Amino acid sequence: MKRIRCTVSYVGSAYEGWQSQLRGTSVQEQIEAVLERIEGHRVPITASGRTDAGVNAAGQVFMFDTERSMSAYQWKGALNGGLPKDIHIMDAEETDERFHARYNVKRKTYIYRIHTGEYDVFTKDTAYQCPFKLDAEAMRTAAKELTGTHDFTSLNKNTLAEKADQVRTIDRISVTEDGDMITLSFTGKGFLRYQVRMMSAVLIEAGKGSLTPADIRTILEKKSKTAVRFNAVPQGLTLKKVEYFEMFALSETGMIREFLPGDTLPEGYTLEELEEMIRTKAVPRWYVITGRHSQKTLGWLKLEEKPDLQALVMPLDEEGCRTVMDTLSAQVEKECRKAAETC
Repeated sequence: MKRIRCTVSYVGSAYEGWQSQLRGTSVQEQIEAVLERIEGHRVPITASGRTDAGVNAAGQVFMFDTERSMSAYQWKGALNGGLPKDIHIMDAEETDERFHARYNVKRKTYIYRIHTGEYDVFTKDTAYQCPFKLDAEAMRTAAKELTGTHDFTSLNKNTLAEKADQVRTIDRISVTEDGDMITLSFTGKGFLRYQVRMMSAVLIEAGKGSLTPADIRTILEKKSKTAVRFNAVPQGLTLKKVEYFEMFALSETGMIREFLPGDTLPEGYTLEELEEMIRTKAVPRWYVITGRHSQKTLGWLKLEEKPDLQALVMPLDEEGCRTVMDTLSAQVEKECRKAAETC
C-alpha cells in the first residue's frame, strides 16, 4: 500500500463545495469517480479541509491510498484524463503514512479577490464584482485589527455547539492593488466556516468607509453571532496554498515533528529560526517530541554530526518522552540514515 499526495486546482462555480454531497455535485465526488474507474472500486480521498459552494482552489491538497503499481506521474495523468476541465491535478507525489492531508497542516493561505471596475465576465467566477470604489489603505489599517490571536465568534458561521473554542490566530493579512483588482490574503493555521469571507466582508465595508478600526474591535469584543450580518460572496475566495509541517517519525503513541506555535522551544532559538533549519535541512537541526494526540512538548530531538548524523534526545518529561521514544527508535535510526545521505 502506498500513499499518493495530490495538489489540485478548481473553479468552484459549478460545484456545491469540496465535500461529497452524495449527488455527484462536489469536487471530491468528481475526483473519487475517476479514481473508482481506474481502481475498479471506491477509493476515498482525504483533503486538507473543505471549501464551500462556489469557492475556488489553486492549491487544495488531498491524499489517497492505493496498491496499484503506478507512479505519481502516471496518477497525475490518469486523473486529469478523466476530470472535467475546471478541475486539474497540478502535482502528485508518493509519500508515506507519516503524511496526513488534514492533520499535518501547518498553515493555509486564502486570497479574496475584489474587482472594482466595470463588471468583468472573465473574472466573475474568481473575483467579487464590487460596484464600489474601495480605499485600499483604509482596508490595510482595518486588517491590523484582525491580525493575531482573537476570539472570532462574531466572524464565522460555526455554532458554539459545533466549535466551542472559536479563538484562532491569523499570522498575516495583506491588501494589494493591481489596476481594478484588490487582493486580500489571509494566512493562518486554521479557519472557521465562512471566517475568511466574513473577514473579507468587514474589510470591504472598511474600504467603503462604513466601518472603522474601532468598529471592528467592537465586533470582535461582542463575541456574538448577530454582530455581523454580511458575508462576502464565495466567488471571490480561493484556497491559495496549504503548507505542511515535517513529520520526522510517527507512531500510535507519539510523534517527532517540526516545531509549531505553542510548542516549548529550546532556549536561545526562535520559531522562525527552527523553521529555517527544517526548510534548509541544516545540521544541526531540532524537532519536538509530543504525544500522538496531546500536543504537550515531551522533549526535543537534535540532529547533529559526530561524525555521523546522530539523534540526541533531550527530555522535558522523562516518563512521557521515554514512552514515545520506545515506539519510535527504529524510525529515528532509519531517518538518520536517510538524512545523512542528503547532507
